[in-house]
Amino acid sequence: MRKTILIVLVLITVYGQAQLSDGYKELRTFSQQKEIIPTDSSVYLPMYTVKGVHYLLPFYKAFYHEKELLKKDTISYYQNLSQALAFMGDQASIQELQKKYYEKLTDAAQTGAAEIVDSYKDAVYEDAHTYILNKAKKNRVVMINEAHDKPFHRAFTISLLEDLYKAGFRYLAMEMLSNKGSNAITRVNITAGHYVCEPVAGELIRKALELGYTLVPYEDNGQNHTVKQREYAQAQNLYDFIGKKDSTAKILVHAGYSHIDEGAVTDELIPMAAYFKTISGIDPLTIDQTHMTEGGNTSFEASVYSQWIRKHPLTNSSVILQDQKSIELCGTLMNDIYVIHPPTRYSNARPTWLAMNGWKKEISILPAYRTAFLVQAYYEKEYNATNPNQSIPADQTYLSAPNGLYYLYLRKGKYKIMFRDKQYEALGTKDIEVL
Repeated sequence: MRKTILIVLVLITVYGQAQLSDGYKELRTFSQQKEIIPTDSSVYLPMYTVKGVHYLLPFYKAFYHEKELLKKDTISYYQNLSQALAFMGDQASIQELQKKYYEKLTDAAQTGAAEIVDSYKDAVYEDAHTYILNKAKKNRVVMINEAHDKPFHRAFTISLLEDLYKAGFRYLAMEMLSNKGSNAITRVNITAGHYVCEPVAGELIRKALELGYTLVPYEDNGQNHTVKQREYAQAQNLYDFIGKKDSTAKILVHAGYSHIDEGAVTDELIPMAAYFKTISGIDPLTIDQTHMTEGGNTSFEASVYSQWIRKHPLTNSSVILQDQKSIELCGTLMNDIYVIHPPTRYSNARPTWLAMNGWKKEISILPAYRTAFLVQAYYEKEYNATNPNQSIPADQTYLSAPNGLYYLYLRKGKYKIMFRDKQYEALGTKDIEVL
């Protein structure tokens, strides 16, 4: 009996944190007491001031105007809030919020999800990293997607970069990169693109540049374009690069959600990858990460995922194979490879995948100020002492562990640790070196 209780407690410690975090609740209470910074009443949650990026600003607006914004557009409200949480690394709260805007499943739908799981009798796992690299070697263009509120998708792309570079890939095209300037993107800063300001996205770009990749922006710059026009413009931008700038290029394309689908559901929604395939004559290797991951893209996918994981435990990112082909459990047939990620494990309130297979270390930080709420780690060489809001953290968190310490995931190097209060005021800094 004692052994059974111990096992249950361990599982709760490791997996049982998919709930609104204490930091989230504390910030919500604080923001609802008064309007910290005047904001408009649109559903959009801004993250910038005249000084630069302000990571708590979206929460001030979301929580202070919560009732009003929920009435305007409940789904957009929770999706935008989830993306703001992704910048803060609060994955547990993101998973909890999904329950609020996903459609609740009927008993029949739950049964249907169970039947899907039971229908795959002969499916086996293969390591996703190995499987993808074997396929990628035979392709010029590889496309992989992400959910914008799940930074661990970016972490998985990071894990592929070095081996893809060895396989001849020299370009990383990213939807998130700003395509407005004429200068090449050679460093991480707030002008490189909105999502670049998310710490894991910043690390993705830093890693790519360090390995020798050339970054390729390809986002549509057209004003007032329809969704269909945007998809075509993205595809054309990629084709123009391959055809005009480097006809022998091997390129990795990192995009959001269904942009990498190779087929169209309707004539009104033709994805970028489908357009690219048509206009270039190149069949890209497309890799989906969004369907079979915690939360999925819908409540039905979330149910299929959770029921599958209960029956087929998983500890590393894998591909489900049946008859030697990658399958997506819900039957989506728009991509070549479907990655299934394991459930998130937590240590000291942080997802352990932030270690990125040993590339980063878990570092404890003692809060140096009584009113400290947010702890950020900036690379010393990138830190803008005159205006820190122009710099992008290597990691940041408002999640403190039960022992009162903050834990950041950092690689070797020198850092400037910034302590901020709930009003985002800088309380002070501390220099550290990770060996």
